[in-house]
Amino acid sequence: MNLAALAEHRHGAGRGAQHLLCVATGHRGVGGALVLDGRLHTGSSGLALEVGHLTVHPEGRPCHCGSRGCLDVETDPLAFLTAAGRTPGPEVSLLQQARDLLRDEPRDPSVRAAVEELVDRLGLGLAGLVNILNPDRIILGGLHRELLAADPERLRAVVADRSLWGRSGGVPILGCTLPHNSLAGAAELAWQPVLDDPLGALATASRV
Repeated sequence: MNLAALAEHRHGAGRGAQHLLCVATGHRGVGGALVLDGRLHTGSSGLALEVGHLTVHPEGRPCHCGSRGCLDVETDPLAFLTAAGRTPGPEVSLLQQARDLLRDEPRDPSVRAAVEELVDRLGLGLAGLVNILNPDRIILGGLHRELLAADPERLRAVVADRSLWGRSGGVPILGCTLPHNSLAGAAELAWQPVLDDPLGALATASRV
């Protein structure tokens, strides 16, 4: 998630943000990252932004962390498929199955109900993060990007209603735009020493 956030901050939907919050769900679970003034915030031991374990439904699904109703199990592709009454198949990833369902049956009542349920849970989690972090932009990836596209006004309304900073003017919520943002972020991270100090990196390379 950190690598994707770094790439989006420099080249994608997060470009120009000073305090960028990135939240996404892939095959299973939910990840998050925070970029502050162009730098990843990783915390004291590299474990910052474990956003997947924010509780958004106290009576919800059991989570592998031992709690219940975490973002990890309330807003990932399996949660979406289950809420829509679909049994996941083994052929393709859960993320692809969820995307296919959104694309192929967007007006099905059970799919619409699942979108609303997950959007409400996601919005509640984002509102809590907005209250704590006060970002100037939020970007969503994976299935969360599709949920935003499916019902943008509902998601933004939940965040605005549940967060102090949201009510004071609204925090822009956008979908990630780079197709391979994690790979791009890895390349950026590898080149970071050169970007920080080109002459120093050149001198180091010449001594090797």
